[in-house]
Amino acid sequence: MITRKVKGVNISALSLGTVQLGLNYGIANQAGKPDESASFDILSCALNSGVTALDTAIAYGNSEEVIGKWLKGVPEEKRPFVMTKVKHLDHSSLSALRKDVREQVALSKSRLGLDQLPLLMLHSCDEYDCDKENVTTVFNELKESGDIRFSGISAYSYHNYFDIAASGFDAVQIPLNIFDWTQIESGGLKALNDAGMMVYVRSVYLQGLVFRDPDTLPEKMAFFREPLRKFHEFCREFNMSPAVLSMSYALSLPGVTSLVLGSENVQQVKENVALVESAPRLTDSQLQKVREAFINIDPRVVNPSAWQ
Repeated sequence: MITRKVKGVNISALSLGTVQLGLNYGIANQAGKPDESASFDILSCALNSGVTALDTAIAYGNSEEVIGKWLKGVPEEKRPFVMTKVKHLDHSSLSALRKDVREQVALSKSRLGLDQLPLLMLHSCDEYDCDKENVTTVFNELKESGDIRFSGISAYSYHNYFDIAASGFDAVQIPLNIFDWTQIESGGLKALNDAGMMVYVRSVYLQGLVFRDPDTLPEKMAFFREPLRKFHEFCREFNMSPAVLSMSYALSLPGVTSLVLGSENVQQVKENVALVESAPRLTDSQLQKVREAFINIDPRVVNPSAWQ
């Protein structure tokens, strides 16, 4: 597995998303949440396949607890880099915020069985935007006390990436897919890279729509048909499957550290690892063709809230 060294940490090009281990998650999930034994198998398969990072959150059901139980059987020198998240914070005052965050950190440390959280992220950039000074103060205090090693922010493409780049936080998690060039054209992604941040990318498959047949989309999604047809034309032209082209695009962009992908079973872990390892980087010519096709795309395509 290819790794990238950012802030002194070797992070694999694939990070395992673990929301599926704590919740019945995903519209395509037919099997439901795996039991503890199956979850341990998924985690072990990922680790043995070269995946060095796990993505979890307090909000992901009992995902942290499952990971914590599994980590007890993993030698410390082989343990993956774990990122978790806090949310719904009390911003009524600095002391209230400090108390809330510290309580959530203590809970995550207890569940994960860790003395220090490798990476603590805000589950929503909105929590930062509404209270920048106090949030920064509290997270810096956590780093100084050794409760966390790195700090981060989870954002959407409509957030201000330049503000995030200037925040002093160490990492960011963002959605990114082949249809959405907004933050590339604006220079937002470059700003994150220039700031030296770890950049974790989610939603490369745009909630699975890249796998759909454009002719079978419901009428309310008619605006997506032509972009999706063009995407499948690129798949044929570049001789790539929809999954590989989606991954290749994200991994070809400067500054992207790792793709966050969940797996419901061991077979999916192996498939995702194989896909990442086989995904070639797009050439400048290929990237330019994609840019020209999608630069002025209907905004509804990359806004899931507009699909309803």
